[in-house]
Amino acid sequence: MRKLLLLLLLLLCLLPAAVLAEVEADFTLLETGFAYDITADDEWIVLSWDGKHEDGRMVLHSPGGRFTGEVDMPHSGAGGKLVIEVEELTEKVVIRKEYKLPRSKAYKEPTGEGNATVRNLTLTETPVGFRYSFSAPGTDYQYLYFRSRQESAMMLIYPANDEGFYEGEVELPLTYARTLITVQVVNGKGIMKREGTVRKGYEAPPAPEPGQGRLSGVVVCIDPGHQEDAIPTKEPKGPGIPGYTTGSNGMAQGRTTMRKEDIVCLEMGMMLRDLLISEGATVVMTREVNSGFYSNLDRCRVAEESGAHIMLRLHCDTSANRKKQGLSIYGPLNSEYAQAVCSKDEYRYLGTLLLNEMKKAGGYELTDKTGFVTLSDGFVGNNWAKMLCFLVEMGFMSNPEEDQKLASPEYQMILARGMVEGVYLIALERGWITE
Repeated sequence: MRKLLLLLLLLLCLLPAAVLAEVEADFTLLETGFAYDITADDEWIVLSWDGKHEDGRMVLHSPGGRFTGEVDMPHSGAGGKLVIEVEELTEKVVIRKEYKLPRSKAYKEPTGEGNATVRNLTLTETPVGFRYSFSAPGTDYQYLYFRSRQESAMMLIYPANDEGFYEGEVELPLTYARTLITVQVVNGKGIMKREGTVRKGYEAPPAPEPGQGRLSGVVVCIDPGHQEDAIPTKEPKGPGIPGYTTGSNGMAQGRTTMRKEDIVCLEMGMMLRDLLISEGATVVMTREVNSGFYSNLDRCRVAEESGAHIMLRLHCDTSANRKKQGLSIYGPLNSEYAQAVCSKDEYRYLGTLLLNEMKKAGGYELTDKTGFVTLSDGFVGNNWAKMLCFLVEMGFMSNPEEDQKLASPEYQMILARGMVEGVYLIALERGWITE
């Protein structure tokens, strides 16, 4: 018995080494930054770094599990300690290495007066980051410290004129749209003088030119769920369904990224829009911005007036169980409008076509364990749709892995392609198109 226990202890000691062997990484220091070459058993990893004056975090995707590239650290000219980590999407660190970043040959310590009263700090969002302005008369330089969930830096800045007026624009390429950014003005003695917050902006990409493809003649309404300016609104549940609802269930928020469901759905909606248009479909969006308020009835009205064949209502899920993951689809159950579209059995069948294509694209098993189709009276936006309508839950933002994937443009494209394939199969079944 004692020998067996010793053997088990030995295996437990060897287990971390086996896990670490699944990821190999080589890092090369540059004058301001580093190059990376990582090989992993997974096609998704997280690369993070923490330097003296800046840090960052980004999700990387490679179908072959080989990740190469360079990380620029423009605010690290003074050099100093650098810690680089590779994580799984589960937030488990599998590689951790420490280096001493070299001092840049071009770096010079600031000189002159850096201590004064700071007034009128103004921050304005932009699609790439934010603009700043403030007044610090009598100074030759200041530091601007900014941080988001994905990156931070201490940036040396100089006045725009002799009166000590500072202004400029900061780009945060790793920060996701609508993420909160904290900004501080720090003087030459390292003392914070002013602080404010701003969100990184969002700008919808222009729609591509209409294409000619296998979905020509099909009209799709895309409804990105939620919005920033949410207002509880009393609405009738649906035609033939008694009662009213305020729809005040709130929206999901990423456990790791802290992103809100509304912006993820909007980004995904735009990705899906472009793919459908390239396939020849006509696409109408219920919203293309994150501001304003759009009720469920408003959204259904947009779909109806556009003559849509199908309405896709994009959402993200959440659960108290952070391990829960998967995709799911909801269709209407007893709505009179839904019954005029097709039978309940056909609704389930068509929803399953869509769900399975999304699962195949996203790498999920085609089982109920990874999600299934449910018909329900619980969704006003489904009940009032006069065309085929599905509420699509694209993953759990409470799950670290799905949360980080849903924030990635690469994964958004993967899942959107799956939805396009599902729409194509549904269009064939409904006779909107022919092969």
